[in-house]
Amino acid sequence: MRRALFLPLVGSAILAAFSVAALPFSRGLFRAPRTPYDASEADFTAPAWILLARAEPLIPRNASVVVRTEPPDATIDTYLHRFGVALLPGRRIVPAALWGIARSPDLLRDAEFEVVVGRTPTPAPGRLVLATPEGTVWRRER
Repeated sequence: MRRALFLPLVGSAILAAFSVAALPFSRGLFRAPRTPYDASEADFTAPAWILLARAEPLIPRNASVVVRTEPPDATIDTYLHRFGVALLPGRRIVPAALWGIARSPDLLRDAEFEVVVGRTPTPAPGRLVLATPEGTVWRRER
């Protein structure tokens, strides 16, 4: 009688363990995610979220900011424009790309700050304000 109850119980426990292991949050079950995007399919946006959150107190209100990737990627830059609008309130966000189409570099030069997700750009676009593993923030010299 005990063996007849024990076998289904063990089988249920194994199936439950496999189910929990397949959940998206199972990778970080015992640690909080760094961003809302860590456990999603849009995890490529997590570095931008982290960099913009750290840059927010360093960029004054009413400043113009361009948010872009290095190397440039018009599709991701379109997302980064939206992230900049959401995470840098009170600033004027200049899009590096719209709808997956890159804008002219001449239009981007008017921005006072440049947030670069990815590698450090060369040549430097101005004075370095913040450097993190996710990217850099620059203040352009006028």
